[in-house]
Amino acid sequence: MKRKNKYIKFLIFCALALNFGIIATAQTTGQDDLQVQRANPKIIDQGAQLTLDECIELTLHNNPKIAAALYSTEAQRSRLSQTKANYLPQVNANASYTRSDREAEQGFVGAGDSYSSSISATQLLYDFGKTSLTSSVQENAYFASQEDAQNIINNTIYSLKQAYYNVLYAKESRDVFTQSVEQYEEQLKRAKAFYDVGTRPKIDVTTAQVNLNNAKLNLIQAENALKTTSYTLLNVMGIYDSAPSFTLKTQNTIPDYQITQEEALKTAMDTRPDLASYRLKVDSARQNVKLSQTGFAPELNANGSYGWGGEDFPLYDRWSVGAGISVPIFSGLSTVNKVKESKSNLKTAHANLTDAEQSVLLDVKKAYFSFEDAKSRVPVARLSRQQAKENYDLAVGRYKVGVGNYIEVKDAEITYSNSKLAYIKAVFDYNLAIADLNRAMGIKNYGN
Repeated sequence: MKRKNKYIKFLIFCALALNFGIIATAQTTGQDDLQVQRANPKIIDQGAQLTLDECIELTLHNNPKIAAALYSTEAQRSRLSQTKANYLPQVNANASYTRSDREAEQGFVGAGDSYSSSISATQLLYDFGKTSLTSSVQENAYFASQEDAQNIINNTIYSLKQAYYNVLYAKESRDVFTQSVEQYEEQLKRAKAFYDVGTRPKIDVTTAQVNLNNAKLNLIQAENALKTTSYTLLNVMGIYDSAPSFTLKTQNTIPDYQITQEEALKTAMDTRPDLASYRLKVDSARQNVKLSQTGFAPELNANGSYGWGGEDFPLYDRWSVGAGISVPIFSGLSTVNKVKESKSNLKTAHANLTDAEQSVLLDVKKAYFSFEDAKSRVPVARLSRQQAKENYDLAVGRYKVGVGNYIEVKDAEITYSNSKLAYIKAVFDYNLAIADLNRAMGIKNYGN
């Protein structure tokens, strides 16, 4: 008997140690990386000059939406680990102490003590696929959360690129209006000089002064737009505590990006993370139908316990081992209705997937049309800028030699300024259209 008791004790101790070890591992796995990421936010040094890649890196590290998506994925992974707990033994320890008065036929006997303690373990042997199906459902949910997180990252990086190019455009606009102020100041000096020698009327001086004032107003608005877009960029990058002085490296390159609409549509159907998430949800719903049907199936368990008890020390030992089967007979039609619910949820998941696929196709087509439009506007805007520059130089030259008038110069300057802004915007719109098309196709938006 003593050998048997020692053997039972050893088995229960091993099960208890294994269970505690798995719990400790599950509680610590996967937490350190995210804690490091959020505990050490990256900042911008004063006077830094940032590239687009550096802005993306700051966004990936600091943006709270991205952090929330990653934390949500971690939570889903923990739920997956929870479902696998049924594969492991369930171990419990109990202890109790009782003091009570007792009274016999001959009278009061007195107070008595009672002690008991035990360790018990239960192990699932077979549940006809219930645990494996539950694990499969949670595994799909975990993978779907990863795709959802990637979708959030893609959209956030695209928002970063929008903010980045808006800052660049605001900066270029400010520079254009700064040049306009300088040009109108020069024209005002020239108009005054012509008026002083009597070759031009006073209205030229007045008009030049008005134009200069309007140019200064435009410059003030451009300065404010630059501040606003800069704060928007900081917000997307997840930097709120300060507003450091930084500049962006101008990227008005014109990449040679070639893709057909058919290729874009096929890439989107294969790559879009939100579509992958919906497909995984369909798989989960399909597994849930099977899982709900296991409610009709029995469950087989093994159990064992070892304990000590008695009214005085040393306590006597007791142990037990056994197996049991639980067979559901009637659950008030609960299982039947769970099956119906899961089948309806599967149809809903299929409908949601179809709707998502249609939305993605529309999204890609719109992004592709915008890409083609932006691409075609770049050479036209470049030619317009070149022609406006030539027209402005001719108008100024004519005015200098006294054969032109000031209205001609003013019109040429306005046309030239607008054409410069139009070209800058066309280039940035083209770069942003490429980023939007990549987003619509589900390509990681970490670069054009």
